[in-house]
Amino acid sequence: MERFKNIGLLILGAALMASSFPPFGFLPGAMIGLVPLLLLENQISKNKKRGLWGFFFSAYLFFAFFNFFTIWWVKNASWVGVIASVVVNSFFFALITVLYSSVKTRLSFKAGLIAFPAFFIGWEYIEFQDWDLSWPWLTIGHAFGNWPKLIQWFSYSGVLGGSLWLLIINIYVFVTVKSWRDKEEQFVRFKKAVQLAVVVLIPSIISLIQYYSYEDEGFEQDIVVLQPNMDPYSDNFMNSKGEEFPSLSSIAHVKRFTRMADKVMDKNVDWLLLHETALPKTETNSSIYSSPSIQLLKKWIAVNYPNTSILTGLAYHELKTAKEVNQKEVLPPTFKRTYNGTYYEYFNSSILINRNQDTFPQYHKSRLVIGVERIPSYFVYFQKYLTDFDSDSRAMIYNPNNATQSDREVFYGLNDSSVIAPVICYESVFGEYVTDYVNKGANFIGIITNDSWWGNTPGFEQHWSFARLRAVETRRSVARSANTGASGFINQRGDELQKSVYLTPDCLRQKIKCNDRITFYVKYGDIIGKTGLGLAIMILLNLIVRKLIHK
Repeated sequence: MERFKNIGLLILGAALMASSFPPFGFLPGAMIGLVPLLLLENQISKNKKRGLWGFFFSAYLFFAFFNFFTIWWVKNASWVGVIASVVVNSFFFALITVLYSSVKTRLSFKAGLIAFPAFFIGWEYIEFQDWDLSWPWLTIGHAFGNWPKLIQWFSYSGVLGGSLWLLIINIYVFVTVKSWRDKEEQFVRFKKAVQLAVVVLIPSIISLIQYYSYEDEGFEQDIVVLQPNMDPYSDNFMNSKGEEFPSLSSIAHVKRFTRMADKVMDKNVDWLLLHETALPKTETNSSIYSSPSIQLLKKWIAVNYPNTSILTGLAYHELKTAKEVNQKEVLPPTFKRTYNGTYYEYFNSSILINRNQDTFPQYHKSRLVIGVERIPSYFVYFQKYLTDFDSDSRAMIYNPNNATQSDREVFYGLNDSSVIAPVICYESVFGEYVTDYVNKGANFIGIITNDSWWGNTPGFEQHWSFARLRAVETRRSVARSANTGASGFINQRGDELQKSVYLTPDCLRQKIKCNDRITFYVKYGDIIGKTGLGLAIMILLNLIVRKLIHK
């Protein structure tokens, strides 16, 4: 019976953590959701028969449920993605929780309470880095996505500051509950309850003062974002019921975009944003300058809206010459080969179109979705043992890895020195990564995305809420264009100015401020994450040395 009670409490805690993410946004869930796990660890650590392995499986169960409850909607795009997140991500967080238990047992209770947030924040910081198993979607600080009034100090700390705050609150709730369970003196219990209230209230009050005293800074730009409501697989337009219209030619496809935009545009519009991979035809380095779709858009704005710059997404193949291929002893994991033996790299790109540009500056998406746009490179290299590519010129290399670029790129508008950060889809999850655009000169953020893979689920709501955090961290207004889902505008405080409805064709127009001031977070990045990781390493070394000494 006790076992079933513990499992029930773990599931309840995981559900509370998941409820803090959109669409529910029940923030208290993230403030107490880890408490059942901490209480169970406290119970198990006293039972030497169960030990660390017993707690590992309990922690794994907790994080597996948290993962599944929060991102089950990924199954609409890939069940493999759901399974991988539940299996792999849960393992890592269960492991760091076991390390906390080990520190608490071998060093001291207080050392454990310091180690828990250090390990947690340190690992969340690692999740934000560019590696094969990066998955920062479930960073617990993301629970603040729809609570901008409480996190204005993210402009100093970034989202990991929110994670740290929630972890500290959970620890104080745990210590307070433990105090009552252990029947400590009434004054001690009261003192811990007061400490908990202070930990919750002080950061909230500071943020509220910042929120109501802050006004958007910078000069205005007139922005239009298009939400055409398209099926992500067929690229056909849809009505509000999700019913697809017949397929269109490339030119007719783009003309439909222009007709939608014509309804709200005039010569005062500075920017028009079209969603990720909006252009209907995959372009190459040999076709892009003569592309009918791009030339149509360029002529359309030249004639009707000469002051407008267009940011649009497109699929792009960079064809490789024989010389480029032969120079490489080992082909990069991003190289693909067609049946006719042509090598190329695929980029999920954005492009700038305006009357001043004949070269069409591009930026390539460089934070890729694991399992969809990126797989570990050794899976690609393994193919050479299955197929003799040298002797079979028609052998096709299967390679889902998109190519990326090493540096961020910004695009310059025509008027008032506006500089846009062309953030593509999944990139908007990475706070410190987005600061690279700002450090390049971006004074507002343009997010182009395709959120319809997941259907009408919490996926697009969560993704939208992350953009609100990026606005606060950088103090940059956000203009967001999605093929369907949530398009709209966010100000520098993280407030929603306009937001479209899911599965609804729409075209929104808004004046937003372009801010050139650099925030502490933009300048110094994830200091909290780096500090947490450094502290975690020192604690682990201390643990290892003590164990070696006592052997």
